[in-house]
Amino acid sequence: MKRLVALVPNVLGVAPGQRARIELWAEHLQQAGWTVELHPFEDDRLHDVLYAPGHMAAKARRMLGCYLRHLAGVVRGFDADVLLVYREAALVGPAISERLAARRTPRMVFDLDDPTFLPYRSPVNGWFSLLKVPGKTRSLFRLSDHVITINEPIAAYARQYNPSVSIVPNLIDTDRYHPGAPAGDGRVRIAWIGSHTTRMNLETIAGPLRRLHQTVPAPLRVIADEPVPIDGVETEYRPWSSANEVHDLAECDIGVVPVNDLPWNSWKFYFKTLQYMAVGLPVVARPLGSNPDVIRDGVNGFLVRNEDEWHDRLLTLVGDEALRRRMGEAARATVVESYSLRGRMPKVIATFDAMVAPAALHPNGSRPAARG
Repeated sequence: MKRLVALVPNVLGVAPGQRARIELWAEHLQQAGWTVELHPFEDDRLHDVLYAPGHMAAKARRMLGCYLRHLAGVVRGFDADVLLVYREAALVGPAISERLAARRTPRMVFDLDDPTFLPYRSPVNGWFSLLKVPGKTRSLFRLSDHVITINEPIAAYARQYNPSVSIVPNLIDTDRYHPGAPAGDGRVRIAWIGSHTTRMNLETIAGPLRRLHQTVPAPLRVIADEPVPIDGVETEYRPWSSANEVHDLAECDIGVVPVNDLPWNSWKFYFKTLQYMAVGLPVVARPLGSNPDVIRDGVNGFLVRNEDEWHDRLLTLVGDEALRRRMGEAARATVVESYSLRGRMPKVIATFDAMVAPAALHPNGSRPAARG
């Protein structure tokens, strides 16, 4: 049995990126003959305070406790054929524990779905974010035997430091995400799924939503960890949960992906775009990051660049049921054909299998010296 140990930053079952990467892959890797162990850096106590405003003393204390626990585990070592690091093994500091873990494991794979090599100041944690050390990402590229990235822009950046790079976009379980029945009261609902850290994106379309509501009462359904009230807009809040998110999305009619003009966002793959499309919703989105690759303007959604276009495209969709249905069907087909877990998972499995194939090792059966 092949053994994979994954070092991940967040507690399991909560963080969207982590859920859409190794947590989603794990079951299928196990079916393909791998044992998979996931070791989160966070514990529940740290997670409970880390993404809430304030509590800096508690955050620092619990962060230190998690770092010491994590480092002790790395020192003990892991019984693994392949080590996977998703984003970073430790939420703070340079690549100390990652470097130590790489030296103690035959092969290392680094999976990156965000531009963590860019400086980023969290809207919740402010300057506390500086402890993340963006330069660590370049060290992880060099340390790894193989790098998996979510898209071509991040892959191109990674190739500057490591020639062994493959691309695996976010995949979605189309057996779980599927079209459902609308809410049933005859009103057209606009869906936004996000979190406290991305609410600023939704707030960028407050003006177009208010204009829309002056014409048609199309409620905005916010699926998140906290309400996001918008003056002049009727909002329905649904607390996010893994058990309910598909049902809450499938009751809606249109999905929106507003995005701020920040350097970070132009590198991103927007998983919420796939979530909307998988349940058969046409999407209205900014043409940043992965959105122009996924959305065919006028076919399975609309790409918009300013407030007038936001208002006009939403008004068009709200008023035309046949158009919503046609675009929603095209959106679902796009996901099934290009981003389904069932269709793309064999490539992920083959990537990990290649790490333990005889050709991947030196003649004496050892791993090559760590890069960098």
